[in-house]
Amino acid sequence: MRRSTRRPGWPSLLTPERIESIVQATAVGVATSLAAEGAGVSRATLSRWMARGCDAAQAREDGEPAKAADDVYVELYRQVNSARAQMAARALARVLQAGAGILVLEERVRTYNDPVTGLDVEERQTRYLRPDWRAAAWWLAHVFPEHYGPNAHSWEQVLDVYDAEQAAIEQSAGPDDPHPAEPAERLAATITAQEFELDQ
Repeated sequence: MRRSTRRPGWPSLLTPERIESIVQATAVGVATSLAAEGAGVSRATLSRWMARGCDAAQAREDGEPAKAADDVYVELYRQVNSARAQMAARALARVLQAGAGILVLEERVRTYNDPVTGLDVEERQTRYLRPDWRAAAWWLAHVFPEHYGPNAHSWEQVLDVYDAEQAAIEQSAGPDDPHPAEPAERLAATITAQEFELDQ
C-alpha cells in the first residue's frame, strides 16, 4: 500500500510539490495566474492561500500565538514573496546595467600560445549593450514617481501650490492672528538689536 507523503494537517491541495512549483515559477517572473495553473490550481485558490498566509504571518509578527493549521500558508506566502523579491532584484540589476551600458551581451575567451614568451595566454573579449537612457528613465519613473513619473510636478508647479496654500492660510487668519511674515520680521529685528549691543 502506498504511503502518503503529505504532512499531518496539510490540506490535500496545498502540497510541498505545489509550493515548490509555484515558488519556482514566481522566481523566474511567471504571472500569478500562470504559476497557479502550472501547479494545477486556480488563481482564486492561490489567492486565498496567499491571503491566509499573509494574515497569519502578520498576526504572528503582532505577537499572536501561532496556529499549526496556518503553517503551510505562511510557508507558501513567505517563499513566494522571497522569490518575487529576488526576481525583482535581478531584473532591476539588468535594467540599471542596460542604462549604464555594462550589460554583457556576449563574452568570448580565446587561448593562444605567445610566440615570444612561449606561454599560453588567455584573452577575454566582452561585448556590452550600448548605454540606453530609457532604462534609467524607466527606473526613475517607477522608483521615484513623485519626481520622475508621468504625474510628477515641475518646480514651478510645486511653488504655485505652495503659494496657493500660503494665500489660503493668510485669508483664513483672523484679525488677531499675526501675519505669517511678522515672526520673521521680529526675528530679524531681534538679531539686528543684538548685533548693535555687541558693537557698543
